[in-house]
Amino acid sequence: MPIFQRLLTWLHRHNYLRLRLVWIFSLALFLNLFFGLLFYLAERTAQPELDLADSIWWAMVTMTTVGYGDLYPQTEIGRFLIAYPCMLLGIAIIGYLLGLAAESVFDHISKKKRGLVQITKENHIIICNFPNLDKLIRLTAELKLHPAYENSFFVIVCDSITKLPESLTTDEFAFVYGNPTSEVVLQKANLKAAAGVFILAGNPFNSDADAITFAIASVVELLRCEYHYSYKVVAELIHQENISLLRKAKVDGIVTPEGLTDCLLAQEFLYPGIHEIITQIISNKIGSQFYILETKLAGHKVADIQVAVLKHPANLQVIGIIKAGQTILNPAKNVLIEEDDKLIMLAESRSDFKVIEQDILTTNHD
Repeated sequence: MPIFQRLLTWLHRHNYLRLRLVWIFSLALFLNLFFGLLFYLAERTAQPELDLADSIWWAMVTMTTVGYGDLYPQTEIGRFLIAYPCMLLGIAIIGYLLGLAAESVFDHISKKKRGLVQITKENHIIICNFPNLDKLIRLTAELKLHPAYENSFFVIVCDSITKLPESLTTDEFAFVYGNPTSEVVLQKANLKAAAGVFILAGNPFNSDADAITFAIASVVELLRCEYHYSYKVVAELIHQENISLLRKAKVDGIVTPEGLTDCLLAQEFLYPGIHEIITQIISNKIGSQFYILETKLAGHKVADIQVAVLKHPANLQVIGIIKAGQTILNPAKNVLIEEDDKLIMLAESRSDFKVIEQDILTTNHD
């Protein structure tokens, strides 16, 4: 199939307005060549220095109403039978072409806001469900404080809104309308090229909210396994009792606010200031944060790592390990680090530990 015919087929399948735009542009180009040829045939006797390229140039200048005046018809036939219809048709076609171009742009912008356009961004963050605008803004703002995600692009996927909220700029956000449990909808959000997926809890008063979260997580995980996608998945639950169910979907992280506020209230009463400490630790805005890090220090004891940390000028602490999927805070000093264990660090930067880890490996090698 010729390239031009394939292009027309693609345009027709994706957007009929673009097809009309191509046709009218092709017609304008044809008329430009047609009137250029007629002008050359009618004027070459009166203007011996005229060539075909000059004639085509004259036709374009005339059709676009630019009128440089460097070339003009000198015969009656050239003036009334060629130039006159060339000007009339040129004005009509160019005006129609500009109108179609503007319509195409406005149509694309409208469809983009209504979530009807295929996402082509890569390494973006997909957010399934839209509980409320404030929560979305807080989540994305916190994530952008991390150096790895400061320039992230976010794609909202849901069917609870009909267009992207005006307060969210199209430079940072996009919207895909549809049910996040649909593979077609997720692929429209370019799931295969995403860096991560957040599944937010829906309406807390909806008894099926957690079931919907589980359904979305299951579809996302099935697609990740089937096509070997590499994105990270974090899901939010309303009820803590459903964590064991969501773990079956094999998401990378689960967050549930149930009971957390009550515990913080009690701790704040017992030890005023606890809330500020917790807020600083879990936020990227200021101070140190928790990091869960893979390590090459298998065979070393926790005490060996703690001693190396104390000798290092960086501000960090080993506060726990994750062993066989179980989190152990403040582990015994004689606990041996094994393959696939992870360290839980409190640090200002994750890169600080990498330096310490390399020092330990180098010392043992020596």
